[in-house]
Amino acid sequence: MSSRNIRKLISVGLLIIMAIIFAATTESFFNARNIILLLRESSYVGLIALGMAFVIIGGGIDLSAGGIVCLAAVVSSRLAASNDIPAIFIVLAGILTGMACGAINALINNKLHLTEFVATLASGFVYTGLALIVAYRENGRLVTQAVKNKGFLLLGDKIFGIHIMTLTWIVLMIVLMIILYKTKFGLHTYAQGSNAKSAQMSGVNNAMIKASGFIICGFFCGLAAVFTLAYQGAVSLTTGTGMEFQAIAACVVGGLVLGGGHGDTLGAFIGALFLTLIMNGLYKYGIPIAYQYILQGGIILLATAFDTQFNKFTEKRLSAASSGSSS
Repeated sequence: MSSRNIRKLISVGLLIIMAIIFAATTESFFNARNIILLLRESSYVGLIALGMAFVIIGGGIDLSAGGIVCLAAVVSSRLAASNDIPAIFIVLAGILTGMACGAINALINNKLHLTEFVATLASGFVYTGLALIVAYRENGRLVTQAVKNKGFLLLGDKIFGIHIMTLTWIVLMIVLMIILYKTKFGLHTYAQGSNAKSAQMSGVNNAMIKASGFIICGFFCGLAAVFTLAYQGAVSLTTGTGMEFQAIAACVVGGLVLGGGHGDTLGAFIGALFLTLIMNGLYKYGIPIAYQYILQGGIILLATAFDTQFNKFTEKRLSAASSGSSS
């Protein structure tokens, strides 16, 4: 069995163990309502994590995701305040806003040659500021505007008892897995994340791969914004705040390495589910929110430390195997 599959089994095993612990120690963890809620909350972070996974696997990082979610949600909410606009146009407006932000991130990185950390941190502030400019005002004051478009609100509903957002998250995770493992684009993304110089010498268009990662991340931020707006029926200017860090945390917990070249969207999926499950279970224990965040941070540190040791162990095993075969 490959180290990649072993890492996934470990993540799934931990997920199952925590679910069993919470189910045994709380009364309402495994009821249908809580499971559906858990999946819906996971899918919000999870959609962003799917896009973030492409950036991370390619060796980059995107700290503007929260700002993109906020801007895309505000743009969609302005259109959704009327029944005159078809719902599909509102959805496209949110998604295209996200993709446009991703394209701007790519342009900044590729043309100005700034590090992803600095460039996306700065652009995240810009996108949040633009959201404040676009937001609805009444007598000069920012106010929350309710969604009135009934067709758009249907996106927040359920199919067969499961939220449409959750089903979309699962389907897109599978689609992205196929893209990563079965297409040239996916293989080039792994190559760039593993060693950008070697990838370029092998004919990989690093600029295109990097740009594609940012645009894909923007797409998923826009999609998450659209679904969240449809479910909540309104948008707050705090929408998306800190979501970039939660998405990165989900990727890390799911086995993606911040240096790039390792992991996949299934890992990001498992990571988002795991983090949301932890927060859901801790909430049922009545633990104050401050300690919930502390525990979540501790879990991320442990996951990172485990991955570091696991990767060292894997490299040693591969080196020993190659030495044995050569002798």
